[in-house]
Amino acid sequence: MTVPLAAVVILGLANCSVDAEPTIEGLQPDPSPPVTFEPGDVELLQPRAVHHATVLADGRVLVTGGCTEPGCEGFDAARASEIFNPTKAVFVPGPTMPTPSASGTATLLGDGGVLLTGGYPGEGMPPTSNAQVFDPGTGRFSAVAPMTTERATHTATLLRNGRVLMSGGYDGQDEPLASTELFDPRTDSFTAEPDLSSPRAAHSAVMVNDFVVLVGGTVGGPALGTTDVLHQGRWGPGPELRTPRVKHAVAALPGARILVVGGSASIEGRARLASTELIHLMTGEVSGGPSLSEGEYKLDGAVVALGDGRVVIAGGQRINVYDPADNTMTVLRNPVLPRRSFVTATPVGRQTVLVAGGYDDAIVPTANAQLVRIPQ
Repeated sequence: MTVPLAAVVILGLANCSVDAEPTIEGLQPDPSPPVTFEPGDVELLQPRAVHHATVLADGRVLVTGGCTEPGCEGFDAARASEIFNPTKAVFVPGPTMPTPSASGTATLLGDGGVLLTGGYPGEGMPPTSNAQVFDPGTGRFSAVAPMTTERATHTATLLRNGRVLMSGGYDGQDEPLASTELFDPRTDSFTAEPDLSSPRAAHSAVMVNDFVVLVGGTVGGPALGTTDVLHQGRWGPGPELRTPRVKHAVAALPGARILVVGGSASIEGRARLASTELIHLMTGEVSGGPSLSEGEYKLDGAVVALGDGRVVIAGGQRINVYDPADNTMTVLRNPVLPRRSFVTATPVGRQTVLVAGGYDDAIVPTANAQLVRIPQ
């Protein structure tokens, strides 16, 4: 049952309006056509998984955090950032982060800086409230005032006013959070804001027009099928997913729609979902989308929209490309990649995606990366 975007709490955000778009019905995926492009292998400077890859204003890619050792240990070594130069197709050393972090967030700010927040500073350690900003002008990280709450597996959403909304996650006692807070880049500080409709961690977040939508996640154990929506300064429960999901990913589509991809039925589950679904935000409808070529999970950072509106899904052995124009999924025949979790997929140029890092089923991080050209 779809719940209207009811008034629950109020944040200090500007009122906005969005026109409704017609619903697009689900279609079956087309057979995969032959594709040709020039794949290329490049190497990170060290193995890395559960990291972030952020496209800077000048087109370079900043790689930060994560883990470097088998078992996803070696957090401290991942303090050394890397920068990918797309013109030379090489990674070069970047500055060292003040504190290590995995399962935190990385957000490109309006002034070109990158905000890193929270996460786990080491294996078995509780989340931190640490925050740091990368300044591309100086090429350095600087610590800023901490968040109001320790968080990991939370989300960070850049708002139209330039502030960044932190939502949910796990706290220092490994309990899911309903709290939110805002980062103001003018003061480099955080302020607490009213709670979500319900706690959630390991969820996904996306901004669609003037809506911020939190999708799925968990409160510990089974996945959630609920959504939480912020619009006109108010939080309220949104449409219910067809399939509860955690360790999934989302992407904004034209027409106030959201693509929800893969995931698992529980936070500890090893079974990967191949299904996708479409949230039609203005009508509250949720429809089935085309399936992936194989089940995929741990997709945070592995799903990216291209400039032409298509969505690239990495992490499996094949690259999947979703086209919202006809609601189809195309599976690239090349390259055939090793199955990896917690890879990052980052656009470098109009039709090329950098797929980097991740770990295999034995939880061994890799330094391997590929430049994958997505055919028209």
